Amino acid sequence: MNGADLFVRELQKRGVGFIATLCGHGLDSLYKACLDAGMRLVDVRNEQAAGYMAEVTGRLTREVGVCAVSSGVAHANALTGVLNAHFDGAPMLLITGCGPTETMGQGHFQDMDQVALAAPICKYAEVVLSAERIPQYVQEAFAAAMAGRPGPVHLTLPTDVQTTDVDDSVNSDGKEAQSPGLDNGQRIEDVAELLAEAQKPLLIAGSGLYYAHGEAALEGFVDGFPLPVVTPIWDRGCVIEPMDVFMGVVGAATGGAKLLGEADVILVVGAQRDYRVGYLQHPAIRADAKVVRVDVDADALNQGVGAVISICDDPAQVLVQLTAAVEGRGIGAPEDWLQEAKTRRDAFRQQCVDASPSGDGMYGIDIVRAVQSVLTKETILLIDGGNIGQWAHQVLCDHYPGHWLTCGASGVVGYGLPGAMAARAIYPDRPIVLISGDGSLAFTIAEFEAAARQGLNFVVVLADDEAWGIAMTGHVKRYGQAISSELGPIDYVQMAEAFGARGVRVGQAEEIAPAIREGFEASVPTLIHVPIGKSNPAES
Repeated sequence: MNGADLFVRELQKRGVGFIATLCGHGLDSLYKACLDAGMRLVDVRNEQAAGYMAEVTGRLTREVGVCAVSSGVAHANALTGVLNAHFDGAPMLLITGCGPTETMGQGHFQDMDQVALAAPICKYAEVVLSAERIPQYVQEAFAAAMAGRPGPVHLTLPTDVQTTDVDDSVNSDGKEAQSPGLDNGQRIEDVAELLAEAQKPLLIAGSGLYYAHGEAALEGFVDGFPLPVVTPIWDRGCVIEPMDVFMGVVGAATGGAKLLGEADVILVVGAQRDYRVGYLQHPAIRADAKVVRVDVDADALNQGVGAVISICDDPAQVLVQLTAAVEGRGIGAPEDWLQEAKTRRDAFRQQCVDASPSGDGMYGIDIVRAVQSVLTKETILLIDGGNIGQWAHQVLCDHYPGHWLTCGASGVVGYGLPGAMAARAIYPDRPIVLISGDGSLAFTIAEFEAAARQGLNFVVVLADDEAWGIAMTGHVKRYGQAISSELGPIDYVQMAEAFGARGVRVGQAEEIAPAIREGFEASVPTLIHVPIGKSNPAES
């Protein structure tokens, strides 16, 4: 056994099912070890796509997704996905090859400090300096990726470390990261007291609750204390089934129901204190609003100006404890506030629907409605694009399960095709549909070939308005004209077929849903080209 064999064994012990990768300098021995051990390699055309696949795996499974790239510029390319994981709090591992340790810093091929480049956006970043210590490095990396708020980690794996012979008895203990599990009894009672006095309570459920597997805890809490619930746009969702108290996303560019600014008690569970929630400061919230923050990450709780009550613990456990405290006190949520919130949500949603222009042609809302008609509990839905993403968020607002993926908190575009590839690698039998804008799709468009060649089938519904739609809308509104935000026409059907995928062009809105269903049955990716008019949910 050599270092590469040991490295792959350590990954397999931790349940890693595949590695997203692009071949190159420093990876040959690792590839051979994967081949010998039966570790699946899913290859891509750009390291950026490998990074996206790893972070999407982390977001979908709540386990560490893994990608491996070669050294130098390849490392820099892959950091796009790492940055996305950093913003979203998604667990992933970037493995980067490099030349031998004895010539590091002396100018060997693609010699650079890869750890220094990755460290600012990683929870852990190291060069593996010893083959015998590989279990230690992998253990530390995985523990860091999953501890507290999850996030990306990096290991640079030199070629000589990969080829060094090691004793196959070298092992790790495989301990998992532990949650704080503090005694928060009095704080829980204090929060229950605040809720008892609240007239307009609001719960912000963020990605931290998702990574804590908090879906059931959220449902249990709102069953006993039905208050309005929102999720910051691009955060991971915890609302599995349609939920009457779910008000959709907050912080969208196209707005939303006016709730945050009127709430008197704001329960922030696993969500960041950032621009999407007005930094939880006046005037975005009431000057007298009482903010309660729950997060497993102490650093997150220290962000901003603080809260009247902060609880550093597993968000799901805290909600379970709070449910018991509320029930024990016999506290009921204010019904008039909840009804007012529902009225505002429904009115805003109708405003968005009515914003779609009438007349000939198709628009973003036609795509979202068609996708909505084919969604099942099993469907993996990915949304990639600013303008079409706004339509999806505003129309599909009755629930928000964790297997609906957006770009994440970074707001990146272009992750969609690699994300769909990762979803298929994880879930071989579930329907997968990607809604993408034309600008977003072009970032990683060559991945159609990689997906088709490796039998990674999914459906892409392309909203083609020949523009960076959300930017163009803002330009026209501010300046009366588009500025460097219009795009040219592309024959996407022919392009998809050239890459080995299926291409379908639709001319009527009623043709979209049948084309999606047909695409679900195909053995290669299907691109459905939907030319749409320029529109935005905010236009009314």
